[in-house]
Amino acid sequence: MRPTTALRRILAEPGCTMSVSAHDPLLARLVEQAGFKIVGLSGNAIAAAYLGMPDMGFLNLGDMVNVARRVATAVNIPILVDADTGYGNAMSVLRTVRELEQAGAAGIIIEDQIDYKKCAMIQTAHPVVPAEDHAAKVRAACSARSDPDFIIVARTDAAADLGLDEAIRRGFLYAEAGADMLNIQIPGAPEEVERIGKAKLPVPLMATMDEGKKLSLNDLSFLASAGYKIASFPGVVRYTVVRAVRENLAYLMEHKSTVGIRDRMATVEEYFASVDLDRFLDLEKDLLQPFRGGGR
Repeated sequence: MRPTTALRRILAEPGCTMSVSAHDPLLARLVEQAGFKIVGLSGNAIAAAYLGMPDMGFLNLGDMVNVARRVATAVNIPILVDADTGYGNAMSVLRTVRELEQAGAAGIIIEDQIDYKKCAMIQTAHPVVPAEDHAAKVRAACSARSDPDFIIVARTDAAADLGLDEAIRRGFLYAEAGADMLNIQIPGAPEEVERIGKAKLPVPLMATMDEGKKLSLNDLSFLASAGYKIASFPGVVRYTVVRAVRENLAYLMEHKSTVGIRDRMATVEEYFASVDLDRFLDLEKDLLQPFRGGGR
């Protein structure tokens, strides 16, 4: 089954499905091996892993296509790519969709911040473009896909500066422009979720369950009752990596040995299992033999 079709089927299932973000093929494989059905490519995490910089508009389309292609090759589950603002105007979005679709993405998320965007977790203003301009990008994205199952998620950051009513209004407009799913960025108090649910938006919703948001404290069943179909966890991998690596490196610096922290590390066997080493060793035995053929 194509990843795009698999993602469409997930959206048709009851309840709210978890998506976990990873920022490289190894971590994406761990997400898949843990049993999750969707892997996300978070711009925040990739800006840090790929550039060592904060998510403030430094990534470009080529960066995301490069990561998306390598992750899509490494896993069998759908990948949902954070495409920031679409990397330009509505005309630029045509190329964004084509490139990420060809890279193996099952869908993209495009947001209505200005081009100099910032991650919603950064405590600062998040100016947005006029709603009609972003609706044009959504329309362009829908027209550019060659696979009708490719998902277009329209995200709005308007609630932070303009209020939740404006964000909901934009949600209706983006759905009318063709968005398959909406991501309304909110801190996530239960009353905000309830207001969004009562609005009865015409397409499924995506929740950003970053551990820095109150939204991450809500039960999936509660989110599902408000119309959410995907609960995206963009932070769990990146926050775990930073804490675990920092602690183990501090231990090594102090003790000049890893003996005391090996219970906090994967074994060699666990590591090689994560990259499917045994399969490649079996292929090696088969493919590196001289091929003699059976002909004359």
